[in-house]
Amino acid sequence: QALFADAELVFDALAARADVDRGRIVLVGRSLGSGVATYVASRREVAGVVLISPYDSMTALGQRHYPFLPVRLLLKHPFDSLARAPAISAPLLAIVGERDGIIPPEHSRRLFDAWGGPKRWISIPGAGHNDLGTQREFWEPIAEFLAERAR
Repeated sequence: QALFADAELVFDALAARADVDRGRIVLVGRSLGSGVATYVASRREVAGVVLISPYDSMTALGQRHYPFLPVRLLLKHPFDSLARAPAISAPLLAIVGERDGIIPPEHSRRLFDAWGGPKRWISIPGAGHNDLGTQREFWEPIAEFLAERAR
């Protein structure tokens, strides 16, 4: 809850600045941060959302990685982005690594499929979780997405 509250506080402080065009704010979240960005997008109007290695929920990821544990009972913070996604109308750019073993693409895809607004999916062949940003194909779609929001 503290991460969510802090993210809303930062968003509101930036949006209130005279030198910031509130209508052009784009949220970016990577990995765990994708859950925070999704939360803020569900509570604030934004021009777009870039999610890098996003996940459907921490509960689903935990169950995948630890099938022998009662993850639903043990996990204090489920970060259930999947439940929030259908109500979000902001455009989405989702970028995933095809070989991501930490957040497998199918968890990202479930969130992407549930997203309520227009969306674009980028899967980078050969990329994993930690080397995604070093790939040549990573930055161009982000630059295009931001340029589209700036018009």
